[in-house]
Amino acid sequence: MTVIAKQIPKKDSSRPIHFKAIEANEMKVNADSRTISGYAAVWGNVDSARDMLIKGCCSKSIQERGPESSTNRKIIYLWMHDMTNPLGRITKLVEDEKGLYFEAIIDKIPQGDICLEQLKSGTLNQFSIGYQYVWSSCEWDSDNDCFVVKEINLFEISVVSLGCNEETGFEGMKSVDIESEKNKLLRDTEKALKGLQYEKQLEIKKLITQHIALAESGPVMPPKNESEPPTKGFNFEMLTKGLSKTTN
Repeated sequence: MTVIAKQIPKKDSSRPIHFKAIEANEMKVNADSRTISGYAAVWGNVDSARDMLIKGCCSKSIQERGPESSTNRKIIYLWMHDMTNPLGRITKLVEDEKGLYFEAIIDKIPQGDICLEQLKSGTLNQFSIGYQYVWSSCEWDSDNDCFVVKEINLFEISVVSLGCNEETGFEGMKSVDIESEKNKLLRDTEKALKGLQYEKQLEIKKLITQHIALAESGPVMPPKNESEPPTKGFNFEMLTKGLSKTTN
């Protein structure tokens, strides 16, 4: 295997949080005990984002914030990556030979009832993780044309209707300018979030990520007048209002 550590194509290091989903093929749901089990990630396969997760990539996160850790900031089970909508408590989180196996108990709340029913019916059939790459532990494998991920910072596991695809192209700027703006934005964002509580940082990062993804995947907006170029549908006012509510 030829590994080129300095060459990391196709990866967007400016995103605060990344998402990755898999089909819940080996999922088990018990409505009586309100328990769910399955795999949130699998090792060794190259996914649509050209990522290959390696066994051990979640071990530090499990040790520091897994269900058996002493912290109050444990890895949480969410509805659709929504930090304000937790579904229950993860009771088991281990890396086995196949992937990241988890078990969770779903709370007796309306959203929990919906989750259990729709997982049983098959309406919902995907799990997804919210995480950050640990870039110093990731390498590009040129032989297999994939990004070898040896460590991530795992925040949460979600049940989702459609898996998020974070690898969306950026149009209209030269690559050198894009990279410069990304790095500056990342530094400024981390500086602004530094004084906030951990949960608030995650919530704001998730909001920013969702707004970026929405803008990149949305339709091109027509110009307000003929002298302006068409733009993607990023709504700065909406983002500002969302961040204002989060920090208050």
